[in-house]
Amino acid sequence: MKNWILSRKKAVVIVCGLTILIIVITIFIQKRNSIEAMQAEDTFVTANQTAEIEAWGEVRYSHIENISIDIPAVVTDVTVKEGERVMLGQPLVTLDLSEYNGNIEKLKQQLSADQAALPAAAQDISALQADIAQMQSEIARKNEEYNNSTNADLQLLQNSLNLAQKELENTKNDLQNYQSLYDAQAVPETTLNQYKTALDQCQKAVDDVKATIQKTKTALKDELNQLNISLKSKETQLSQLQLGNSANVTKQQSGISATQVDLNIMMSKTAKDYFKDNQIVSNVKNGIVQNIAVSDGDYLGVQGMPTKVLQIIDADSITVSAEVYEEFIGSVQVGESVRIVPTSAPDISLTGIVTQIPDLAVEKDGRRVVRVLVKPDDPNSLLKPGFTADVYFTK
Repeated sequence: MKNWILSRKKAVVIVCGLTILIIVITIFIQKRNSIEAMQAEDTFVTANQTAEIEAWGEVRYSHIENISIDIPAVVTDVTVKEGERVMLGQPLVTLDLSEYNGNIEKLKQQLSADQAALPAAAQDISALQADIAQMQSEIARKNEEYNNSTNADLQLLQNSLNLAQKELENTKNDLQNYQSLYDAQAVPETTLNQYKTALDQCQKAVDDVKATIQKTKTALKDELNQLNISLKSKETQLSQLQLGNSANVTKQQSGISATQVDLNIMMSKTAKDYFKDNQIVSNVKNGIVQNIAVSDGDYLGVQGMPTKVLQIIDADSITVSAEVYEEFIGSVQVGESVRIVPTSAPDISLTGIVTQIPDLAVEKDGRRVVRVLVKPDDPNSLLKPGFTADVYFTK
């Protein structure tokens, strides 16, 4: 019995020893596998660190549209929300433009009234101009008559003078003849005296005609002087009217120009690519709305001051600003292809191209970093402004 118990104890001890040995061997094998796995992981990390430069990046943009309104308007509906993606021409805000349209209509009516009043700004001077032209023609005609003695009265007097002078010449000849006869005692003295009296009468007739001619010329000259004085007065009057008309027309035209300028300026305020009828629309093909500064019922453009409405980020201008440590920047090249892993989608890897390496480093967490710009290829729009991503550059 004792031998059987001893043999049983020995068997139990052997079994326990084998069990302990198996457990020890199993633990050893697990530890060895774990160590090998860690070594393999370390080898992968080391290899990865050797092959790529990892940089933290922030999603940014290079172009944004600032939408402002500087006309009187009331917001009736805001149809978008912060961060919403919008397309070109998509309505963003609806406006009540009643006051603005009323101001435009007032300027148009004022312009029409000013233009209609322009002809009346100048006094009619056609009658005075015709009077001056007629007077100038009359003066020219009388000057010619005076200088060339072609006046009808002067011509009649000249004819009379010619006849009187011829009669005087004939009478002189007769007197000479009768003087010879008288000296020869062929005619009496009374006959000779008759011819002397006739000669005196003919001489007087010539002198009277000459005096009349001179008086006629003097009268014609006086008439010319009066006409010239009257002409000068009328020309002065015309000049004053023309100056007054010019001033009135200039003043009226200035008013028209000022109104036209005001109208053009007012109309140009809605001649923008983000205005369509009474709505503000997206002027960006692929945009993201941010900083909406208005709400329903807001009054915009008070006293012509611009009112900020919202901003539209051009999503096509999105870039990633990757912070590369100074010691690695020498390995980065413009045009280099990189790998981008969005923080919001760590299982997805995007590609990108380095577009800019600034000649400037900044301090961050006690180290110097260079913010390299990367243009991502992001067809599904995973990268959004303000989001972050890891960027991997090839060493």
